[in-house]
Amino acid sequence: MNFLRTHREKISMILILLTALVSMSIFVFLQPFGDGPDEINRYKVVSYIESYGHIPAGDEPQIIIDGYGASYAFQPILTYMIEGFLLRLLSPLSLSFDVKLIIARYVNVLIGLIGAYYTIQLSKLIFDDETAAYLFSLSVILLPQNLFIYTYVNTDGMGLMSVIMMIYAVIRGYRYDFDKRSCVTLIVSISLCLLSYYNCYGYILMAFFAFIIYFIVNKSYKSMFAKGLPIALSVFILSGWWFIRNCVLYGGDIFALNARRECAAATGNILWLENMANTYQAEGYSLYEMVFETDYYTLVWKSFIAMFGPMAIPTHHYVYMGFKYLALICLFSLLIPVRSKIMESLKSSYRYIIWALLIIGMIIPVVLALYYSYTWDFQPQGRYYLPCLIPLAMILCCGMNKLISCICAFIQKHAGNKKAPAYAKAFIYLMLYSFFFMSLVISLYKLVSYYKA
Repeated sequence: MNFLRTHREKISMILILLTALVSMSIFVFLQPFGDGPDEINRYKVVSYIESYGHIPAGDEPQIIIDGYGASYAFQPILTYMIEGFLLRLLSPLSLSFDVKLIIARYVNVLIGLIGAYYTIQLSKLIFDDETAAYLFSLSVILLPQNLFIYTYVNTDGMGLMSVIMMIYAVIRGYRYDFDKRSCVTLIVSISLCLLSYYNCYGYILMAFFAFIIYFIVNKSYKSMFAKGLPIALSVFILSGWWFIRNCVLYGGDIFALNARRECAAATGNILWLENMANTYQAEGYSLYEMVFETDYYTLVWKSFIAMFGPMAIPTHHYVYMGFKYLALICLFSLLIPVRSKIMESLKSSYRYIIWALLIIGMIIPVVLALYYSYTWDFQPQGRYYLPCLIPLAMILCCGMNKLISCICAFIQKHAGNKKAPAYAKAFIYLMLYSFFFMSLVISLYKLVSYYKA
């Protein structure tokens, strides 16, 4: 018992990570090749790197997406590079395709475990109350869709992991005056984000302004340059090469967006491209009509929680309803006039700065996802909104903490037993923990049932 008390924190972390690993492994081994969103076309880039030992240009014929006419190699592909070069290194073993696919998927699983680890570390920074920290960690890590994103070949997972690391680095920086660990984590997270997923780039702006504002508020301009310049130089060395390469390959198009459109127009199927051109914007519909008068809104929030495979495997109706009503309760609880005990170790002015920047960081992926669906390709998928998960979980946990504080205060006032508030608090948190675990178990059961059928 003494061992358990002494090492409770480490044991809890190991159990959470093991739960995540086992859950992700079920996805990895159960889902057929290509059932993850567009995995077949993503894997083309991995296979090319494995075969030829170098990074392909976006218009390489072997990796072009049939019909669309472009490829995933126009956008940052760090995850595919890791998977491709790893498989090339293992090529003397003459592995079967199935084994190669599992190895490639487990690269993403490892990324997911790193993201889970930093989620737990972040929870300790933002919540002094251990029970609240666990609630935040479980709400993020055990969200079924969050686990799913790390189980097939994609770059989304790396982007989400980098966002978690970035937010951790910023909040730690505000707490510890951007110490060495904060700065190194910031360098790594920004570099990984730049090389993984455009939808997450808003958090790079968040991190940049958070860094600048911190030193301006403290009037530490010398420290700002002393720490900022090495960070900027390191990020440029680690990730700048990709954008220089784009400039060389695509005539100065550093993000290769125009090059991708031109390639699609030149090599894509005319009928397919004409169908894509029939966007809601082109048809004269408003953004409101696209979101609320189609299935866009419903599909997005449901697939943000759990919708696996090619958007074909939903979880149980009661899981959706549980998340929906829990989120509404948390949001309404934010209105309770009680101070929310979050980021208590930071000065109030720092908390306001971080909250403002996190909300901006959360809004940018939403705007990008809406703009893309409205003007380019109708994609009502929750995975495009997953970069919002960390700030959203912080907001909802704030509301829940306020509600629990009020309930405990009421019990303390009216109950004769002095321990009653503590028992009530423990019971509520236990129920919430159980909800996240059971939601995951039910979602995995639905997945297993679908593929067995």
